Amino acid sequence: MRCLLILPTLSMALLSAACSPTLNWRDVEVGSQTRMQFPCRPELAERSLGLAGAPSRAEMKACEAGGLSWSATVFEVSDPARVTASLRELRMSLSTRLQGSEASARPVVIPGMTPNDEARRVVIVGRSDGGGVSRAEAVFVTRGLQVFQFVVMARQGAPRQWDDSADEFLRSVRWPG
Repeated sequence: MRCLLILPTLSMALLSAACSPTLNWRDVEVGSQTRMQFPCRPELAERSLGLAGAPSRAEMKACEAGGLSWSATVFEVSDPARVTASLRELRMSLSTRLQGSEASARPVVIPGMTPNDEARRVVIVGRSDGGGVSRAEAVFVTRGLQVFQFVVMARQGAPRQWDDSADEFLRSVRWPG
């Protein structure tokens, strides 16, 4: 009799696990007046970092879902003359951290961003800690004195559809009109 009670409970647990989505998209605020879609509930980390030769406050929201890492980092730059150098430094820093290089880089425009010649969408191919291949898609843009780095990172063996999910994440950034 006890087995008969366990079977329905077990089958309901398996069904609900099968129905829960891997990527559970939600609207998240990143920085002041910046919103985007995250596929998981991000955690917040804040700290001061050196960026383009001066201290900068950084606020990162990040999470992991579907075998991928998702992050949005906002850097507060106090000097307008450091904005372009900050964008360049962030791109180089990400490549270095991934022990890789840019496989592609193209200019990017997001409605509401501050135009900058260094605003880019890049693909970086590198090595993961275990020696396998890692790949990141990232966007580097600015709005006023805020510099943004949006990154989706995949390790070897990431799901095949990760490109579509990365694109959805990176295209979801929006600012008020």
